[in-house]
Amino acid sequence: MNEAQRHRRLLEYLSSHTFITTNDYVKMLDISLSTARRDITKLAEEGRLKKIRNGAEVIGEETSSATSHAPNSFIPTPSDIESYEAKKRIAQAAAELCDEHDSIIISGSNTTFLMGEHLANRDVQVVTNFMPLAYQLIGQDHQSIIILGGQYLPERQITISPDAEAADDHKSRFVFFTGTGVTAAGVHTSDLLVYMAEKKLLEYGDRIVALIDSSKVGKHGGKLLATAEQLDTLITDSGADEGILDTLRSKGVNVIVV
Repeated sequence: MNEAQRHRRLLEYLSSHTFITTNDYVKMLDISLSTARRDITKLAEEGRLKKIRNGAEVIGEETSSATSHAPNSFIPTPSDIESYEAKKRIAQAAAELCDEHDSIIISGSNTTFLMGEHLANRDVQVVTNFMPLAYQLIGQDHQSIIILGGQYLPERQITISPDAEAADDHKSRFVFFTGTGVTAAGVHTSDLLVYMAEKKLLEYGDRIVALIDSSKVGKHGGKLLATAEQLDTLITDSGADEGILDTLRSKGVNVIVV
């Protein structure tokens, strides 16, 4: 996708949503953070949008930085999530792996966020660094939530701690996570800060489960977050490349297609 196409997609999105975070723009077009920031800066200089901290909004929108993180923009809606129906099925299948009394760790993404509606009010302890998921579960009176501490990163809506021992007390049955790509080698991510945060989380689960929609199967995403040998389960949808799925199965990965 060239620059003009990216700019058109961004402006079309803002015409109906009025606000977008830089991180959501990265996810929407599967681009780098530097490209997203450059696009927003250029369009702001051209007077086609208003650049604000960690995102952009339509010109003339009187949205303060305080309201930018209000629930209507903080919590993703179905229209905000690409491949929503596939990701919804993937999230439901992930939640169905959990038994009552389980303790699970969930990292941050639109797909893992969708697990919340299937976990709310179950007897499952949720440990997370992803604030939209925590907010959703709190709003539904979920009784067992642990929010991992650290610095809050608004663009990614996660907390990250420089303390290597930050999650040492949280040994869970599953870690649910995602990435920007999956190949026969394993799950990749192109975001270095996400890599640093999630690499630690993966150490605290007995089984690690990747939630990856089919559009990312076959994509190399930069850093290798989890090797195929480390991966217990991959949940994806029916559009995924069967050759890659078969290779992962041959390496002992439990592949669930929904």
